[in-house]
Amino acid sequence: YSPLGESSSDLWLERSNFSGAFLGGVAYGIHAAVFAATVYFMTRKNSGQKLSIPLLAFVCSLFTLGTISIAANTKFSEEMWIDDRNIPGGPIAWLTEHYSDPVNTLGNAAYIFANFLADGVLLHRLLVVWNYNYYIMVIPVLAYLGSTAMSILTIFQSAQPGASLWSHTTISFAVPYWSLSLSLNLLVTLMIATRLLMMRNKIIAVLGPEHSKTYTSVAAMMVESAAPYSITGLIFIICYARASNVQNLVLPVLGQIMCISPELIMLRVALGRAWTRDT
Repeated sequence: YSPLGESSSDLWLERSNFSGAFLGGVAYGIHAAVFAATVYFMTRKNSGQKLSIPLLAFVCSLFTLGTISIAANTKFSEEMWIDDRNIPGGPIAWLTEHYSDPVNTLGNAAYIFANFLADGVLLHRLLVVWNYNYYIMVIPVLAYLGSTAMSILTIFQSAQPGASLWSHTTISFAVPYWSLSLSLNLLVTLMIATRLLMMRNKIIAVLGPEHSKTYTSVAAMMVESAAPYSITGLIFIICYARASNVQNLVLPVLGQIMCISPELIMLRVALGRAWTRDT
């Protein structure tokens, strides 16, 4: 009972979009749990940490953007797979024709803005971990500004009638955007991890290994450097550049992980375990 007139590659494209939406929902469930834990520890009265309204607002903003992204993607998938499923050419024809619909553009815009906030947090953590050495910030900040400019052009182009994420004009902006964003993430991740490893060796030499675990354990360095975000982004950009349908499995998950990583950093801040200027 396979659809008539659709090749195996067409079916793989449809499967990847369908499964990607499901995986995005799973990632959102994890995001909701991390958000709840972060807000709880940030607001509890006996935590010993002063409540920071700006940080709380930031965490809530990330969760809101992640929610908008998954909600828009769910509505868009509902229209593609249920409301208009009898369109000639199947769901992929519908996706190509309706990619620039307002609901999908809203989800893409939420993704872009969340990316802007997440990368901003990474830059701030880089500055903190490197003890406010502004010289090391030059290249990351330039990459951040470049990726922000390309992201605006990408969302504008993909919202044009008849456009999609895979049309030639959109790719002209999307590839530089994701390349700059990924380069920024990898660079900052490596710089933070390098700094923490340097400090780990100093702490072990002076105080012994038992005192280094709070700030320089593998888990701590993974969180502080937002490594899951960078790794997932690397997988996506490779798949996107190669026009692989695996990108459709990764992108919805990436949209949630980019929110989860900064929230985990804020959770460590709330628990008093994050690296600070006084550490």
